[in-house]
Amino acid sequence: MKFKSRSSSIASILGGTDGLTEVQTRDLNTLIAKEKLTEKQNETMQELIDKRDGPLKLSQGTKSAVESFVKQHVYEYTPNQISNKQTRKGTDNEEVGIEFYNRVFFTNHKKLTEDDDDFELTDEFSTGHPDITCHIDKKVIDIKLSYTKDTFPVTVEEAYNSQYVWQVKDYLRKMIVKTGDQSWRNGEVAFILVSTPEEEVPEWEEPSLHYVDHLEDSLRYTIVPINLSDEDIKHIESRSKAAQLYADEYYKVLTNKNK
Repeated sequence: MKFKSRSSSIASILGGTDGLTEVQTRDLNTLIAKEKLTEKQNETMQELIDKRDGPLKLSQGTKSAVESFVKQHVYEYTPNQISNKQTRKGTDNEEVGIEFYNRVFFTNHKKLTEDDDDFELTDEFSTGHPDITCHIDKKVIDIKLSYTKDTFPVTVEEAYNSQYVWQVKDYLRKMIVKTGDQSWRNGEVAFILVSTPEEEVPEWEEPSLHYVDHLEDSLRYTIVPINLSDEDIKHIESRSKAAQLYADEYYKVLTNKNK
C-alpha cells in the first residue's frame, strides 16, 4: 500500500514539528562554536541536536488523516462525498469564473481537461488536478467561486486559506518535478464572484445575495498571491515521507491485529 495525498487536502498532513526553527538553528551553531560550555548550555545543545537529527513528529491531525486513508484502503470503501448547493455552484460555473478572470486580466486561460498534458499532476508524494497552468508565466491558478455576496472574501486577509495555499504550492512543486524548470514558483488563488443561475437560487434565499453582474468588476475578485520557496518544497516532501511511514505502520496494525 502506498500513501499518496491529494493536493487539495495536502494541508492536512503538513502539521507537526519539522526539525529546528531558524532561531534554534542559530542558537545551536552559537553553542557549537563555543570553546567551553556550562552544564546547562551543554544540555541545551544536546536537546537541539536531538531535535535536529531526530524523526519528524506528526501532529494528531496528520495521523488522523493518514489513518482515514489506510482504513479506506483496507476495508475497501469510499467515504460519502459532500455535495451541496455551495459546492455545486463552484463546480458547475467554473468556466464562467475563468471567463471573468480572462476578461479582467486580459488572459486566455482554459480550464484543464483530461486531454491536457497538465491535467493530472502526480509524483511519489501526491496527486491532483490544477485548474490552470500558464506555461508563459510559469504560474498555477486555482479558481474559487463564492456562493453568495456574503460568503465572498473581500480582502486578501479574508481570502487567505492555508488549505488552498498549500494546494497551489503542491501543484507548483509538481510542475517543477515534471518540467525540471525551477521557474514554477508563483501562483494564485482567485476568488471570483459570479451570479448564481436563476434556476439554482433557492426560493427561501434573498435573491440579491446571488446576482452580481451589475457590480463593478473590481468588486468581484480577490487574488491571493502565492510563492513557492525551497523551504516549502522541503516541508511538503519531508512531511509526506513521514506520513507514508506512518501509513505503513498503521496498515500493519490493522492487517495484523487478529493474527
